[in-house]
Amino acid sequence: MNLSQLSLDLKKQALRHLPCQGTFQCPIDGLEFHRIDDRVHPENCFYKPMIIIMLQGRKRVAIGNREYTYGQGQCLVSGVNVPATSCLVEGSPEKPAIAVSLDLDTNLLSRMLTEIPPVPSPLRESSESIAVDTAEGDILDAFSRLLRLLDKGSQIPAIAPIIIREIYARLIISPLGRNLRQFCTKGTRNNSIMRAVNWLKKNYSKPFKIEELAKYSHMAPTTFHRHFKAVTSVSPLQYQKRLRLYEGKHLMLFGNRTVAEAAYSVGYESPAQFSREYKRFFGVSPKKDAFLQ
Repeated sequence: MNLSQLSLDLKKQALRHLPCQGTFQCPIDGLEFHRIDDRVHPENCFYKPMIIIMLQGRKRVAIGNREYTYGQGQCLVSGVNVPATSCLVEGSPEKPAIAVSLDLDTNLLSRMLTEIPPVPSPLRESSESIAVDTAEGDILDAFSRLLRLLDKGSQIPAIAPIIIREIYARLIISPLGRNLRQFCTKGTRNNSIMRAVNWLKKNYSKPFKIEELAKYSHMAPTTFHRHFKAVTSVSPLQYQKRLRLYEGKHLMLFGNRTVAEAAYSVGYESPAQFSREYKRFFGVSPKKDAFLQ
């Protein structure tokens, strides 16, 4: 099949799992379907290591001052967890935005990178955490085969990991592979920042010193702070604050926690401070989200 036929086949398969607007998980770990029917205001979010293939519609994501737009037939790859602002720029109830995404296991990518010879690339290391390009036919074909496995549930444990590994390999040798190499190759500056990000994800509720996190990343404090902000668009302390707010929101929506319980769980000493920063960041009071549980 050509590119347009592959994209149409993927869209048809995705729509079978998208009865309405929202994000839908499936039996294959890390594989999700996304549908947005209406234009919405920009929302704060986190882009984790993942590949997103846009099958219909168009979205825009901003990482600090950098903006990326991706639409039908394109894919976005993120090499590290970064805070972002995302909005829909093309989509409607009659023709909703449709996408399929797959989480990326950075540990598996790191191991595979040692097995796959590097391709020629610019010598200068980029601090961009996101890359956008046309979705190659081989990647679309692999995704199509992965989606078809959903009709053969008993085969998923044996076959899905093989196809996912193929997707990783095809990403690595594609133009998008440069982004992944810079974050998943040990010893690179971006890999050191990714290690710091992963530490913050595991320890977001704990206080920390920049000097200690810089030492963990094998950098001088000023160098670490500069490179961390170049990759994520925020300082380490701001990054930790956003992690706390997102986790607090998750605890209220899905963990049956009150505002105070969520605030203390994520490391805030004062529910009032948590509420102020929550409303400033998400645009709504945390009591409203807690009420939705």
